[in-house]
Amino acid sequence: MKSLVARGDGQLSLEELDEIRILSSEVLVAPIATGVCGTDLEIIDGKIDPAFVKYPIVLGHEWCGRVIKVGSDVDSVDVGARVVAEGIIPCGICFECLGGFTNRCITYEEIGFTRAGATAQQIAVDAKFVHAIADSVSNESAVLVEPTAVVTQGLLKVQPASGAKVLVIGDGTIALIAARVVHAWHPSEVHMVGLKEGQAALAKKAGVDLFMTTSPTDKYDLIIDASGASSRISEAVRQLVRGGTLLLLGFTGPEVKTPISVDALVNGDLTIAASFGYSRKAWEMTVDFLNSGKLDLTFLVTHRFPLEKYEDAIGALRNETSPRGKIIFEIGK
Repeated sequence: MKSLVARGDGQLSLEELDEIRILSSEVLVAPIATGVCGTDLEIIDGKIDPAFVKYPIVLGHEWCGRVIKVGSDVDSVDVGARVVAEGIIPCGICFECLGGFTNRCITYEEIGFTRAGATAQQIAVDAKFVHAIADSVSNESAVLVEPTAVVTQGLLKVQPASGAKVLVIGDGTIALIAARVVHAWHPSEVHMVGLKEGQAALAKKAGVDLFMTTSPTDKYDLIIDASGASSRISEAVRQLVRGGTLLLLGFTGPEVKTPISVDALVNGDLTIAASFGYSRKAWEMTVDFLNSGKLDLTFLVTHRFPLEKYEDAIGALRNETSPRGKIIFEIGK
């Protein structure tokens, strides 16, 4: 089967790997679509924390697919079902998992990082992590469950108040998803500060009331950083109302130091929250958003490539032109 493989040296190769033999508890899925993101670039270039990746690795942590085979012990998933699957594989027995914090499981395993991903013609996953996608949900929305669950996890952590005034920092995929999903908490306004004016139309579709490329002068109840820009994070502390919250979803890079005014934190009675990955609860909530019709992210996919055009897809990901939303591989039907 064809699989897109990274070795952490900046290069990718489309390789013919052996067909997968599933365990009795697993299902075999033919990916329909797989997303690529900035984290994939870090994996390709060998810049990700080595504790979170094992090379060589088949890319693909954002995906949806159709079940083509089920293990002998599986009765919860049907052949032919269109599905997504949780990428973070928790042990289920450590104190973090038992407390519901499966994103912090003490034995880290994740599809597309330490286990073979879905930028391939087949992927095997444990049936207990598989979730059916309703016929009403587009493939474009389904492929975005993983990054959306990341956003949902962060919002569950900070629990935005109804009527909150929200600022999203960044104009990439996570930022656009955050602007859309935060509406489930009924904010009064959602603003976005980005780098590229060309992203304004996508921001509007995401539910952004005001898109800016310069620093705002308003104050906000909640600021969501999806940019990883150190200077923006420092500035955000001064843009919060008293009692406000800063939610960090972006990575600045392991060597980057971000200056924060402790006096501003204390005097403003502010909260800084960071959020990693997603729990099983956040994943289930995200799937429910889509299946119930409360969330549609079809608009966010702007670039589509066949698997054989992987160099073009990665080139588009590295390119700074806009408008650009999610880039996906269209692999199967």
